[in-house]
Amino acid sequence: MSSSRAIWAKVSGWSGAAVLLAAAPSLASAQYVVPQSAPAYGQAALMANQRVMLQGIAGGPVSLSSVDGSCRGYAQPNPSHVLMVPPGVQMVRLGATSNVDTTLMVQMPDGRLVCDDDGGDGLNPLLEVPAVPGQWRVWVGSYSSSSTGPYSLDASAFGGAPPVVAPPPPAGSALFSTADMTLGARPDPLIVTGNFGGPIEASRMSPDCRGWITGPPSHIVNARTGFPNLRFVVRAASDTTLVVRYPDGRLACNDDGGGSLNPLVEGPTGPGQIMIWVGSYSSGNSGPYTMGITTIPGIGPDQIGTGGPGPVVVAPPPPVVVQPPPPTAPTITARVDLLPRIPVTLIGPGMQAGTVAVWSPRGGAPVDLGILPVPGGGYRVYATVGGAQTTVVDVPAAVARDAVVTITQRPDQRLLVRAERAPTGGDPGQQMLMLVQMLNGAPALAEQWVGSFSDRLPRWAR
Repeated sequence: MSSSRAIWAKVSGWSGAAVLLAAAPSLASAQYVVPQSAPAYGQAALMANQRVMLQGIAGGPVSLSSVDGSCRGYAQPNPSHVLMVPPGVQMVRLGATSNVDTTLMVQMPDGRLVCDDDGGDGLNPLLEVPAVPGQWRVWVGSYSSSSTGPYSLDASAFGGAPPVVAPPPPAGSALFSTADMTLGARPDPLIVTGNFGGPIEASRMSPDCRGWITGPPSHIVNARTGFPNLRFVVRAASDTTLVVRYPDGRLACNDDGGGSLNPLVEGPTGPGQIMIWVGSYSSGNSGPYTMGITTIPGIGPDQIGTGGPGPVVVAPPPPVVVQPPPPTAPTITARVDLLPRIPVTLIGPGMQAGTVAVWSPRGGAPVDLGILPVPGGGYRVYATVGGAQTTVVDVPAAVARDAVVTITQRPDQRLLVRAERAPTGGDPGQQMLMLVQMLNGAPALAEQWVGSFSDRLPRWAR
């Protein structure tokens, strides 16, 4: 829509009260961005010569041109994402793709702003910026104030000696096991075994990796669904290392994160092929190991047994299975007051903690609205009224997988709850819309609709 060149600008008083109104009542006017607030769709570390993919919903009530005249589009007050860029990175590349016309605004650690509208393909923005170490706050906007839609943000960092990345092996080729995993399926943890070590330095995959590995991966996991967090933990008698390549190309490496010289890697992943290398810290060393692959927080080497000799195919867990803990609320990073027409994101891909929305219905006491994970991969939207917690609505796993859940207060004081799984590839995506009203002193479900992004929305949800 506008010039395709990246725009640099400095904002005087950026860190002053004229812009930062995180605690100011006048935020209701939706005129300002709030850089220091929690990111709406999560944060990530952007290491040298690595790439991360993040998702969210573009658009919002704040005009980015009111922040700086060279910026375009409309976004949320909160940053969409916060990226941690370490020293040594020389260049950062950010590109957003979406079915709607998107824009980018980035606040760099030294306070400068950089914006773009159509620098990428079609109506997609693209920025290539010399790196400054620290926190990069990113707003993904929609060019039109009336348009919103899901996006993918592709963030890449370049610096230092480029890694020598070993080519991926043929599909399904693993030394010890190949297994399918689905969110909510059993067994959990999935137990696999093999022999660690190999002739290749793991640092050839990435400078952040340690140890010695084989060319083909030790194991392949075919993730049939996305996972908010998938944990890989190794137990062995020797010092071992881990390299994990996610479906989007991200690499995660670890040496002693599991304790007692055992490695541990965990993080969110979308569906696709996950390749895992179990290495030896020392060249020429090899031996048996056991690895647990799990969605259960806190599982460590002590819960997955000891390795057996030689390569073993995927086996069920031992008789004593670690059961998932009872559902508890995610760690809460913020309590946000609901304001008319301004959505509050309770949870979304990449968010390691939830948000509580505070609803103050006319003539009633404030109500806390939050989200809980439930067995099977779904979510439960709950309300806390006078210290008592009640269920408002359950979001099934088919919708909750990789979904963004938001709450918006309508002008009539009722609430619109949206759970949206963005369309990808042949998946048309899915939306679940719920209308919530106050009934007998407690929030209650008034209307509910489920459909794809191509279906016509009900009148009450428009």
